[in-house]
Amino acid sequence: MKPLERAILIIKAKMRKFYYLVKMTFLTKFAYMKAFWFDIAGTAASIVIYYFLWQYVFRQQETLRGFTMAQMTTYVVLSRMLSSQFSGGINVELSKWIYKGNIGIELLRPVSLFFALFAKRVGEFVFFLLFKGIPISLVGLTVMGGTVPAGAGNLLLFFLSICISVGMMFFIEFMVGICAFYTYGYHGLMFTKSALLSILSGGVVPLFLFSENLRRILNYMPFAGMVSVPVNLYLGKYKFSEAIRFVGLQVIWVIVLWLAARMVYSHVIKRVVVQGG
Repeated sequence: MKPLERAILIIKAKMRKFYYLVKMTFLTKFAYMKAFWFDIAGTAASIVIYYFLWQYVFRQQETLRGFTMAQMTTYVVLSRMLSSQFSGGINVELSKWIYKGNIGIELLRPVSLFFALFAKRVGEFVFFLLFKGIPISLVGLTVMGGTVPAGAGNLLLFFLSICISVGMMFFIEFMVGICAFYTYGYHGLMFTKSALLSILSGGVVPLFLFSENLRRILNYMPFAGMVSVPVNLYLGKYKFSEAIRFVGLQVIWVIVLWLAARMVYSHVIKRVVVQGG
């Protein structure tokens, strides 16, 4: 067999495994529908609260930093929808494995830990997008009077951006989960990660309200690519060159975070210390 044919067969086999792991995660989510409906209710409540807060602000003025009320409504719906992902993530499962002493079993499986967890994260994202993200966005924007995308290209860049952001979230969640080797717990890590990502990504307060210097720094950090950048792409707040630059920056951050996660994983895995069972 030629090297190229062998490589193609290996890639096909890996993609087949990846597909089944994603599918398994996707189907497993249906077993927790009660929790899912509570999650939907929580996200909807946060959207309504933020909407009325911004309505009060816009009573005093027609625009704020170039945003109309309709655009701010769109920002609220999309940002709260996207940032609702931060409360979960694979860091929770990874931390539990470490805390309960099951990490050794997971490392012995024929599929690498990185591969299995990334497939799980993709499965969670697909479920989130189909059953939470898109429905909440459509209902919220319609009922509250949001805006349509600035253009077809903007909508395409929006979806491309949030798909790339899954990679950034995964590697950050992976490194947060690995921290359980040192903290021997996971609740504190989970809440800290959720709070920091929500604030730094623009999920709580839009980044354009920060000072110019701080805003410039945050815009070039990976966190902005999870909420602020995708929403601004949707709204058409960037010129085409800026849009391409921000999407390209997201790709760069995925590579940087991947390298960082691999380094942390390689260092920590040499001293597997487990607590519990």
